[in-house]
Amino acid sequence: MKVLKFKSPGKVNLRLDVMNKRPDGYHELRMLNSAVSIYDDVELEIVERGITVECENDPTVPNGEENIVYKVCKEIMAYSNKNVGIKVKIKKNIPAGSGMGGGSSNAAAVLMGLNTLLKISLPREKLMKIGTRFGADIPFFLFGAPAIATGIGENLTKLKKLPKMPMVIVAPNVTVSTKSVYDKYVPKPNLPEYKEEIPMEYTSKKAVLKVLRNDLEDVTLKKYPIVSEIKDLLIKNGALGAQMTGSGPSVFGIFADKETADKAGKKLESKSQGQWRVFVTENI
Repeated sequence: MKVLKFKSPGKVNLRLDVMNKRPDGYHELRMLNSAVSIYDDVELEIVERGITVECENDPTVPNGEENIVYKVCKEIMAYSNKNVGIKVKIKKNIPAGSGMGGGSSNAAAVLMGLNTLLKISLPREKLMKIGTRFGADIPFFLFGAPAIATGIGENLTKLKKLPKMPMVIVAPNVTVSTKSVYDKYVPKPNLPEYKEEIPMEYTSKKAVLKVLRNDLEDVTLKKYPIVSEIKDLLIKNGALGAQMTGSGPSVFGIFADKETADKAGKKLESKSQGQWRVFVTENI
């Protein structure tokens, strides 16, 4: 049976504005997204029948029908005329529920992979439309480039330029409910910041630092003060700026160079005492 293997990246929100609540219950967002070089391994195998999803190294990731990957498998296989099954194996490196979009990235990899493996040949735009039904970050991972995302995340515009930025990402060992964070957030759509356009081109790290903002950060750190503690530690260890990504709890710091990022990563690793995971990475 044929097997395909993929690297499935995480992401950070360099900007996350919550504009207002929509009639459908979702929030209108404006985000500046970039993938980062932290990867899960995803393996697809054609089998005789059925869909199975296994995560070999993270028991918190659901198997079977509760997994977002299972759902997108079932959806895209309906477009195939092949009477086969699919087995998905996922090896996690991106912590689940960390705000780095690991599950959505896995789902995007599976959509692209099955499109190829089963010779379905759907255009990327169609895959993105399918993905939107199962996760607001899936279209971004299918898009494959740093982007401004609006709507619930499905409307994407490619950035003209974004510099390479060494980063340290710290993922606390707590699970944050995205729904709970959004439910507690009160949108402030009349603030002047929301009326300003987000630049499409960044020629320096300094330019990126100017737009850093995450509306959800205050909600999450009220319940999880460790988010604020990690931000402070990143700044004290040389980060030019630090911010929570997504609904948290992960926090990223942007550094002037890889050497400073490496040193900070080692210091935070030694300070962790099992409270968090540390990644030295960069945007891609």
